Amino acid sequence: MANATVVEMLDYVRPVRLERGRTSIAQVLHTAVSMAESKARRGDVEVELAVPEDLPAIQGDEHQLCQVFTNLVINAFEAMNGQGRIRISAWAGTVEQEHTQRGDGLACVPMLIVEIADDGPGIPDELKDRVFNAFFTTKAQGSGLGLAIVRKIIDAHDGRIDVTSSSGQGTRFTVTLPVSAGDEWFQ
Repeated sequence: MANATVVEMLDYVRPVRLERGRTSIAQVLHTAVSMAESKARRGDVEVELAVPEDLPAIQGDEHQLCQVFTNLVINAFEAMNGQGRIRISAWAGTVEQEHTQRGDGLACVPMLIVEIADDGPGIPDELKDRVFNAFFTTKAQGSGLGLAIVRKIIDAHDGRIDVTSSSGQGTRFTVTLPVSAGDEWFQ
């Protein structure tokens, strides 16, 4: 087993309890970058934030979302060994979802999309399918719970997280979050 702390293990096994409120993703991302810089060696990594301040607020847990994006930025810092560039961008969009309560077709659901892309070494193809698995790590001092907890928090927000990566070409995590909590979508 990896070097998981008791706190990390508890975070992984206990259910995510969200304290939802109107949350500014722009503010969350700015805070996450600051927190990541205080927890990991940034070196000469350039961080570019392309996040409009006027994005719609979402119904989310600001603390939990900050944990998500802090973890993703820390992982990028660590993967890049002090050299390279991280681009964090966010925008509003929609996805089509089926009306399950009324059964009358598809509805466009407002979403926020956040991408964290780096130009680091990328994730080897044989490891991409395992990065969100609990206790999987490639780090000597890693617990293997960081991305598993990230996925759990995103799932609790009725969102999704995807990763695209090519060895030697960098990694991109895409987080899609509903503007409203799931039970409000169809009211």
